[in-house]
Amino acid sequence: MSDSPPPAAWSLRKRLTKGLVLTALLPMVLFATSLLLGEWQRSRHELLLRLDANATLSASVIDDFLEGQLAGVRLLADQMGEDPALQGEELARLLHIYPSMLRIQQFNARGDVVAVRDARDREVPLLPGVAADEEWFVAARSQYRAFVSGITRRPAYGNEAVVGVSAPLLHDGRFAGALQADVPVQAFVRLNAESLARRKLELLLLDRGNNVVHAGKALRWKALDAAGARGQEIRRIATQAGRATRVVSMGGLLREGGVAYVEAVVMRNGWTLALVTPHSQLLAPLLPRLLLLAALSAVSLMGVAWALWLQRRLLEKSIGYLLGSLHGYALGGRMVPARTDAIPVELRPLADGIGELGTRMNAAFDEVQAVLEAREHEIAERTASLREAVSELDRLSRTDAMTGCLNYRGFAEAGERLFREARASGTPLSVLALDIDHFKRYNDLYGHAEGDGALRRFAGAVRSALLHADDVLARPGGEEFTVFLPATDHAQALQVGGRVCQRVRDADIAHMGSSKGRLTASVGVATLQPDDTDPEDMLRRADAALYRVKAAGRDGAGA
Repeated sequence: MSDSPPPAAWSLRKRLTKGLVLTALLPMVLFATSLLLGEWQRSRHELLLRLDANATLSASVIDDFLEGQLAGVRLLADQMGEDPALQGEELARLLHIYPSMLRIQQFNARGDVVAVRDARDREVPLLPGVAADEEWFVAARSQYRAFVSGITRRPAYGNEAVVGVSAPLLHDGRFAGALQADVPVQAFVRLNAESLARRKLELLLLDRGNNVVHAGKALRWKALDAAGARGQEIRRIATQAGRATRVVSMGGLLREGGVAYVEAVVMRNGWTLALVTPHSQLLAPLLPRLLLLAALSAVSLMGVAWALWLQRRLLEKSIGYLLGSLHGYALGGRMVPARTDAIPVELRPLADGIGELGTRMNAAFDEVQAVLEAREHEIAERTASLREAVSELDRLSRTDAMTGCLNYRGFAEAGERLFREARASGTPLSVLALDIDHFKRYNDLYGHAEGDGALRRFAGAVRSALLHADDVLARPGGEEFTVFLPATDHAQALQVGGRVCQRVRDADIAHMGSSKGRLTASVGVATLQPDDTDPEDMLRRADAALYRVKAAGRDGAGA
C-alpha cells in the first residue's frame, strides 16, 4: 500500500461551487428572459395595434376622399341629366370646387368624348369611342351606377397616374352618356403615406384588378405595377371593415428583402389597403435593454463568484468531504468508504448513515421505476386499442353499411354543420334530393338481393358525378339519397343534378319495370335562401322539386 496522503477533495468542491453559481444566477437569468419576453410581447402588441388602427383609419380616409369626389361628379351628372344644355362651364366649375381633380370629361351614349376640361388648361383632344368598353362606362350604361375605377395612365391626356370617378347621365330615365373625372393618386395618398412612413409603416394600395395604386418607398413595387402572386396573397388575407383583422408575416414585399408584418383591409370601393413594417422594427427597442441586462448579469456573476469563494474557504476544513458526498449522491453517485477518514469523527456516523440510506433508496427507486415502466407500457397499449375501437364505432354509427354513404344520423349532423358554416361565411349551399325511379318494381322483379346491389351501384354512380371532395352523399333511408353541395350556387347545383342523372343512365342497370329499360333517377334541387332557418327548409324545397320532376316524367333534375 502507498503511504501517500489521500487526495484533496477539490473536484467535489468545484462541482458544488458550479451548482451554487447556477442556483444564484439562474433566477436572475430567468427574470431577465421574462422581462425581455414581456417587453417583446408588449412591443409586438403595440405594433399590431398600431397596424390595425392605421390600416383601418387610412382605408376610411381614402374611401371618404374618393366618395367625396364621386359625390361631386354624381351631383353634376344629375343636374346635367335634367338640363342637357349644361356642359363646358359646369365642368370647369366642378374642377374649381374640387381642386384635387385633374380633368373632367363628358361622354355621349356611344362612349365618345364630347367635352373636356383640364385643371391645368392643357389642350385635350376629343377622342371617339375611347370609353365604350371600359368597366366604368359599362357600369354606367347597363346599371346606371356611379363607379371608382382602378389606376390608369392616359397618354393622350398626360403622364400622371390617376383613378377615375364616374357617374351616368340620364335624360328622361334613359342613358344619355357619362361624366368621368380623373383624380391623381398623389392627391389622396401622399400625406397619408408620408405620415405612415414617419412611423416606419409602408402603405400598399391595390385596386380591384390587383394593380398597384401606391407603394411605399421601401416596398418592391411602384405605381401601375401588377402586384402578382404576393398581391393576390395580400388580397386573400384582407378582412372586411368591421371584422376582426389579422396580422401575418410575409416575405418578398420589401425592396431590401427580409420578412415583414402585413395587415390588409378591404376598402368600401373594393380596393385593398395593406400596411407593411419590417420585423426589425420589433427588435430595435429591445437592444438597449438587452445590453443593460447583460451588464447587470456580468456584475452579478462577479459578486456571486466572490461570495462563493469566501464561503468555500469557510467550509473546506469542516464539511467539505460531507458536502461532496451529498452532492455526489444527489447526482446518482455513491459515497467512497475509503475516504471517510478525511471526514471529522463527529460527522462519520452521519456519512455512514447517508451512504446506507442512499444504497437502499437507490435499490427501491430502481424497483419502483421498473414496475412503473412496465405499467405505463401496458396502459399505453390499452389506451391506443381503446381509441381505435371508439373511433371505429363512431365512424360506423354515422355510415350506411350497405352503400358506404352517411346514414340518417350522419346526414342530419352533416346538414346542420354545413348549414351553420354557410350562414357564417356567406357562401352558397345547395342540396340534391335523389330518388330511384320505380325502385319498388325493381325489387319486385329482381328480388331484394339484386336491389341491394343496385343501391350500391347507384351510390357509386352518384359519387362519380360529384366534383368536390367536401360534397356529402347520404342515404337517409330506402332508395332516397341526399347530396349536400357546399360553395355551390343554384345553377351549378342544377348542372350537378343533370350529371347525376346521366351517370346513373351510364351505369346501365337493367330495369324491365321502367319505361326506359334501365334504372334512372329523379333529382330535386334547392339552394339556401336568406330566410331559411334550418336545413329542413332547403330539404322541403328539394323534395317538392323532386315531386315535380317525377310528375313531369322522371329521369331528370329540376328546381
